[in-house]
Amino acid sequence: MLNPLIDEIFELILTKDTWMVHTLALQLQQQGAITTLDPQPERDLFKRNFLIMNALYQLQQQLQPAQHLMIASLQITLTDAAPHKSLQGVDPLRDYYLDWQNYETSRDEIEELLNDFWQRFAGNKKPRQVLDSKAYSKLLQRWQLTQQCSLKDIQKRWRQLAMQHHPDKETGDTEKFKALKNEYEQLKASCSTVDN
Repeated sequence: MLNPLIDEIFELILTKDTWMVHTLALQLQQQGAITTLDPQPERDLFKRNFLIMNALYQLQQQLQPAQHLMIASLQITLTDAAPHKSLQGVDPLRDYYLDWQNYETSRDEIEELLNDFWQRFAGNKKPRQVLDSKAYSKLLQRWQLTQQCSLKDIQKRWRQLAMQHHPDKETGDTEKFKALKNEYEQLKASCSTVDN
């Protein structure tokens, strides 16, 4: 199936050297090219990103061999094709996003994908500093959590705050999102030491 966002995204990519998925999503929303796709916020975000990634990978195939569209979540760049930049070979991410059956993913599957992503993301990071009891209590209070909260409570609150401040959201704020992610890692590390 031909994705209707391909032309819109191609025109945007021509306007500047580098894009990110969330900046493309925001621009497409502002242009009215993409609207709410699901009443559930998690599924809406997933479907929007799926359509954008699907369009990018279809566009990547269409531009070969004359040009290469490099696709990564933090960098989308259109360049002249180099001989080594062929679409040959296995790319699980490309295969996933080009399979339209993945568009109708359940809420549980989306949560599992997000958990897997954050576990891999956390695996590439340095261990977070464990907070002392005073700093831990202060951060719990700022996050509107009680001293008796569990790791599950912290994770639930993180998801609420992440959905509210994610850069793909209209109310999103990249810096606030990064700060919240850092606080979340500190809370997780400190909660596990408090629990033990």
